[in-house]
Amino acid sequence: MLNFAWAVLAGFALGAPAVPFGLSISLAPPVALVAVLLGAAGCLLSAVFAAGWLRTQWLVRRSKRRPVTAGSPPENRRNRLDSPTGRRARRVVNRYGVIGFGIIGPALFGTWGSAVLGTALGLPRWRLIGWLMAGVTLWCTVMLLASEALIDAFGLM
Repeated sequence: MLNFAWAVLAGFALGAPAVPFGLSISLAPPVALVAVLLGAAGCLLSAVFAAGWLRTQWLVRRSKRRPVTAGSPPENRRNRLDSPTGRRARRVVNRYGVIGFGIIGPALFGTWGSAVLGTALGLPRWRLIGWLMAGVTLWCTVMLLASEALIDAFGLM
């Protein structure tokens, strides 16, 4: 039972890369997968809701400070999503939409990163959570199969 809890915590902190950890602490492969997915679900929910709350607070504070004007933003202010990671996330969303971002995001940005970036980009909350969970499930399954193949190939357990 304690190993299951450790695998859930690892899934919360790491996402899909926690699957080999679950296997290394002697959990059965399906149990390790479920534990990591539970942790990743907790990670996604907490990150999306916390980032959404922070985004709302920031927008409210910003609207009180400066009136909204038509046209482009001032030249001296930089958009926070203009970093290389933000540009990559926006390209994925523009090209593939929420579904593509949810499937590809955990592999490119990690579980925490894709949840926060998706929220910062203004993607619909529940669609984002659902598709990110589908992506995390896909990548956890890939990690499980790859880990099992390596364990069998090298005869580690």
